[in-house]
Amino acid sequence: MYDLTIIGGGPGGYVAAIRGAQQGFKVLLAEKDALGGTCLNRGCIPTKSLVYDTRLLQAARSAAVLTGNDRLAVDPAKLLARKRQVVGGLVNGIESLMKSHGVEVFRGLGHLAGAGKVVLRSESGETREADTRNVLLATGSRPAVPPFIAVDGRRVQTTDEALDTEAIPDAVTIIGGGVIGIEMATIYLNLGCRVTIIELLEDILATEDRDVRAVVGRLLKQRGAVLHVQSRVEAVHVTGNRTEVVFADAHDRRQTAAGDRVLVATGRAPVLTGIDAPGLGLAMDGRFVRVDSHLQTNLTGVYAVGDLVGGLMLAHKASAEAETAVEHMAGVHGPSGPRPIPRCIWGPTEIGAVGMSEDEARAAGRPVRLGRFHLAASGAAQTMGHPVGFAKVVGDADTGEVLGVHIVGEHATELVGQAVAVMTMEGVVEDLARAVMPHPTLSETLMEAAMDWNGLAVHAPKKPRR
Repeated sequence: MYDLTIIGGGPGGYVAAIRGAQQGFKVLLAEKDALGGTCLNRGCIPTKSLVYDTRLLQAARSAAVLTGNDRLAVDPAKLLARKRQVVGGLVNGIESLMKSHGVEVFRGLGHLAGAGKVVLRSESGETREADTRNVLLATGSRPAVPPFIAVDGRRVQTTDEALDTEAIPDAVTIIGGGVIGIEMATIYLNLGCRVTIIELLEDILATEDRDVRAVVGRLLKQRGAVLHVQSRVEAVHVTGNRTEVVFADAHDRRQTAAGDRVLVATGRAPVLTGIDAPGLGLAMDGRFVRVDSHLQTNLTGVYAVGDLVGGLMLAHKASAEAETAVEHMAGVHGPSGPRPIPRCIWGPTEIGAVGMSEDEARAAGRPVRLGRFHLAASGAAQTMGHPVGFAKVVGDADTGEVLGVHIVGEHATELVGQAVAVMTMEGVVEDLARAVMPHPTLSETLMEAAMDWNGLAVHAPKKPRR
């Protein structure tokens, strides 16, 4: 009898396994692929490896103090080799953690057979049943591809194939202007590819703050990307080595985008393999598994986390949910209520955001006051040669509650952690403003934005004091 059986070894599953072992549970984890899930093997980590490596090329090419920049080129084989080395090392690290904590890892598929029972099918086809006190479903998600698009893995790809392809396209058409589309567009632009982005909604990164979207869109266009928003893809054609995407633009005019690669980045869908929701009576919210605040489903002792339950499809959200679920299984009373979940995007510049956008806060009826600070006034940003971007604080004008923080610019994905810490501790804007930040560093930008919320920013033109 196991105390906890986990289906899926991604950021939700393997973190739950470790947390369970730390509670003294006997833990079984079933995973059919490499540990680490999509994030480590086909998502966050390989994407960031390619972003950082190709960013080096872009930075060197544009560096004013270097000569011979125009002769620089990337070696595609070395690019992929380093990505695989990084991924492989981290996968090995998780495997070592499983051994260290005494977690039994089953290589194969896990099927939920009901409360307290999981059927395991190995890679060789052998099956066995595992009796368990608790089950955690952490099966993750897969690329969601419109039914009229045929992904061949070569000319028409999802990130599953694109992140492991050595050939660099001359011109790529990206269907989807969300996080995945923008990050992949950045990689292709850094490699010197021509990039066209086709987005169905009214803007790229539609769920982010309007000021964030404006900067990212401008930077993409400056780099040569062609953006079509409010545009509906109608067909994708492949002829030999050439691709053609047919779409209706914002004015309902039919247009085509030609190239030699198409990347389908139209979101992700939960993986329900091994979960017979109707047969089990498992409650669903649309295509997602329904859970309560403890991540428990309507089936006793069955929990679900991560992309399977909807909301933000982020690795760190899955890990946090896994901790909450295991604490509930163990009878440990952790922090109550939802925690702030940051969003990080590695685009033409970095984006770090947490909480509500300005528009979301106003729509929620909150009395909004804003604080802003532009990187152009930051000594650190100027010395780094990255003066484009800003920090924006969205606060409640009556209480000072930090409703949201949005940072665009170099190292924004690191800086947003400061805001997450303050919001988690239920701090106020004044807490961000009074924190003494080292000089000259980019961390000063968030401090100055919080000061600006009261009209007291130091390195900004005078404004009326609040």
